Amino acid sequence: MRDDMARVTKVRPAGARSLRVRFAGVRRERELDLTGLMTRSKHFAPLLDDTEAFAGVNIAEGGLGVAWPIRTKWGRLEISASTLRRIADEQEPAS
Repeated sequence: MRDDMARVTKVRPAGARSLRVRFAGVRRERELDLTGLMTRSKHFAPLLDDTEAFAGVNIAEGGLGVAWPIRTKWGRLEISASTLRRIADEQEPAS
């Protein structure tokens, strides 16, 4: 059973709109395609055409999320580890 509090232990870009993420307590990395998030959200839209900024992703808040080195009118551009885990679960291939 997973801990209710998701934490990111490793993050790196895996293309222009995808991340490779490892969560605490999980041995393998997951690849997350964030294209849908970026196209549907004004908050993440700045990443659509800025591959350099997207590549600057880093772990934030002790693993409670990840952040990019840009600011929006809403503040620092970040996403929570729990949201990333939910995206990873949704994108997991059916077995």
